[in-house]
Amino acid sequence: MQKSYRESGIGMFDAHPGTYLVSAYFDDNQVDLIYTNVLGWQVGKDRRLTPITLDPRAADEDVWFVLHPDGRVESSDARSWTDKDAWIADERRTHRAAA
Repeated sequence: MQKSYRESGIGMFDAHPGTYLVSAYFDDNQVDLIYTNVLGWQVGKDRRLTPITLDPRAADEDVWFVLHPDGRVESSDARSWTDKDAWIADERRTHRAAA
C-alpha cells in the first residue's frame, strides 16, 4: 500500500445535490462552462472547505468557483455573486482586462 503524504482533514460532510465546481473558458463572445459535481466537502485543520469531486484535480486551481443549488456562485477566495450570469459577466471583464 502506498503512503499518502497529503495532509488529511478533520471531517467531511455531503454536498447538497446540484452543487458544482464551475470553470469558464472564453473565446471571443462565446463562453464554455465546465461543470464538475461536488459530492461532499472536506474540512481541513485550518477550517477551510475543499470540494470532493470525482476528478481529484478539479479544485487544484488557485481560485475555484462553486455553483450552489440556489444559483449563487462563490469562489475559494471569498468572493460571491448572486447568480451564474453575474459571475460570468465579472469573469468576462477579468478575462478582457488580462488580454
